[in-house]
Amino acid sequence: MSAESERVESYLPNFFGVEIDGIQCAKFFRCEGLEAETYIYEVEEGGLNTNTHKFFGRTRFPNIVLENGITDNNDLFDWYSETVLTEDPVERKDGSIILYSSANEELKRWNFYRAIPCRWVGPRLGTDVHGCAVERIEIAHEGLELAR
Repeated sequence: MSAESERVESYLPNFFGVEIDGIQCAKFFRCEGLEAETYIYEVEEGGLNTNTHKFFGRTRFPNIVLENGITDNNDLFDWYSETVLTEDPVERKDGSIILYSSANEELKRWNFYRAIPCRWVGPRLGTDVHGCAVERIEIAHEGLELAR
């Protein structure tokens, strides 16, 4: 196998981890929402019907959605319930999504800022459900950067 094919192969999505305020909370098999979208608005030039100028508007960061199989680690549910289901003041936290290789080596890291959990979904339970029980957490945040 060539060095180039080894490098490309190592970036196949193996699993993701999440750290909140530097504490590793869980590992996930699915991660969505590592996105940023900047609105572009157009202004037509006065007097001429042919010129249109484009300008940057606001940048929007969709929610991060993480899915994993049920484990005995309740850290993310506890964060959700402490943030949303109590009368305590909301504490926003910074965190990271980390892509790991199959050898458990960190490949890439996306940092997010001022996050709050906004949705938690437990597993579907029933006799007709096949596969593993999966839980999902959705995290709203105010910024995203690729760290490495």
